[in-house]
Amino acid sequence: MNTWTVLQRIARLTWLGTMALVGCGDGGGSDVGSVSPPVRDVDALLLAAARVALPPPVDPAAALPEPESEGAQLVQRYCTACHAAPTPAIHSATDWPRVARRMWLRMDGLPAGFAIERPTSAERTVVLRYLSRHALRTSGAALPEGEGRNAFVEVCGRCHELPDVRTHAAEDWGAVVARMQERMVSMLGAGMRADEQSSILAYLVAAARDCRIPVLEGHAGPET
Repeated sequence: MNTWTVLQRIARLTWLGTMALVGCGDGGGSDVGSVSPPVRDVDALLLAAARVALPPPVDPAAALPEPESEGAQLVQRYCTACHAAPTPAIHSATDWPRVARRMWLRMDGLPAGFAIERPTSAERTVVLRYLSRHALRTSGAALPEGEGRNAFVEVCGRCHELPDVRTHAAEDWGAVVARMQERMVSMLGAGMRADEQSSILAYLVAAARDCRIPVLEGHAGPET
């Protein structure tokens, strides 16, 4: 189920819930409330929505830079209680604080019966610093012009900030774009169209070759 379908179903269920409340409040003269979905259907919808865009299963050793560091160990310890360990390069340093706060809020709100271990305040600081240090290096305002630029902005910007074209050499972008296609299918249920993928790849290869500044050594690209 893709994100748009989930949003459509949520909107429909919200409308049905409103109609049910109206039906219950008019003295029982209407049977509108009978169309309210069973609670189990709502639970299933919420579960499906929660699974959208989760980090795909990967080898933790490949996903986490500096795997022996305290930050990597804490990510592996706490994040994998609910989903696969996220590679820090799936978000930028600007986005990670917001994402981490959302994850911690969910963890703190889970019923005790799930027995989910929660990081301390000090551990959360270590995790956020680790994720931010190895985050996606973004292009900022220095995105080169060229054919395929609009497709790159539109498609790649759906999931993360736009990476600096210098994070990979021209000959490496093909493998990166193919990996992104796999991630989109795994996380969102649908990937790029063939024309989008070829246009984006051609743009990145040309931009990387034309860039006068060398490849950014040690800088993380998407899902590296």
